[in-house]
Amino acid sequence: MSQHGLVVEGPLGRIELTGAALASLAARSAEMVADLHVRRPRRRLRVTVDASSVHIELDVETVVGSVLPDVGEAVQRAVARAVEASTGLPTTVDVMFEELA
Repeated sequence: MSQHGLVVEGPLGRIELTGAALASLAARSAEMVADLHVRRPRRRLRVTVDASSVHIELDVETVVGSVLPDVGEAVQRAVARAVEASTGLPTTVDVMFEELA
């Protein structure tokens, strides 16, 4: 798991959101989608932050019979919305289905 955090320097000091915190937020947001699981550390969950955006890659498991493109889009929306709300940065999300249960 490769993670890079977000550091914001302000007039009152420094604010740091660690890569682990962002990864936790992404995993929790993804798991709000029905029948979806992000199992860390077995599954990959990579967070990359630069000055103007956040990129997340996560491996997930869902149930047989799910419409995978629909589940993937739901995960992308949920994770991007949560991370953007917390960081103020545009967020892209790559979803890889690693297992069907």
